[in-house]
Amino acid sequence: MTETAFVIGTGPSLNKIDMDKLKNYDCVTFNRAYVAFEDWGFVPKYYLAIDGNDIRIMYKDLGGVIKNHKDTDFFIRDDEGANEAHEAPSFQDGDKKTSLFDWTEDNLYKIRYSVGHGFALPSLAQISSDNFFKSKLKKWPEEKRYVNLSYYPNAGWMGVELLYSLGYKKIGFVGCDSRYKDDDESNKDITIVGNGHEYISHADTDINHFRPDYFGKGCHFGSPNQEDIVKVWEEGSKRVPEDLELFSCTPDSAVNPWYEYIDFD
Repeated sequence: MTETAFVIGTGPSLNKIDMDKLKNYDCVTFNRAYVAFEDWGFVPKYYLAIDGNDIRIMYKDLGGVIKNHKDTDFFIRDDEGANEAHEAPSFQDGDKKTSLFDWTEDNLYKIRYSVGHGFALPSLAQISSDNFFKSKLKKWPEEKRYVNLSYYPNAGWMGVELLYSLGYKKIGFVGCDSRYKDDDESNKDITIVGNGHEYISHADTDINHFRPDYFGKGCHFGSPNQEDIVKVWEEGSKRVPEDLELFSCTPDSAVNPWYEYIDFD
């Protein structure tokens, strides 16, 4: 374990980071970041996915990534109730399933939410002592490995929670811009469906992430929620324990008012 770990967000500012320098650190990244693993030249030690819309449309690709990268631990939500409720077009290749992954994979952990929800953030110290270490190696009867994590609509903050639970005491974050455009121009190649929480892209024109094909053609994904994401970072800043050094290496991030900024280089 390296002393310092990094959360690798997926915002446009990630293109300004020399990813080669992150090879020497333990990192966590998210969602469709795996499309860039070859370009980065390394696969992060940890991976986290929490948005059901994203997971349903990429689960087959992600299953292959899990099988091919045994040195990475994958932490994934698989909301079987929501999977059952969604129609086939919301799933990759229209292949609707209730459970999306092979939970017997040794490097795959199913997220079970506990402790808090939304913006009722507990202390990170409470999360660490009460949840992760007590559940990391347990299995359900179906041989599913699981971890308990509290849920927030913010993968970046949950990445911080995960790394701290694993014992890291210096955590920086890159590519966590926490800024999203959600207007007619930015959504010109997007269809908004249902209750407005699910978007479908029809072209590789994603401007909210570090690659235009991140949520590119054919991707279903959750609607941008900048206000909620920033609020979680703000509330989280009030609960950073004394034994954790948490800092931003994301220039111009919307959350930098609450975190020390350190130039990544």
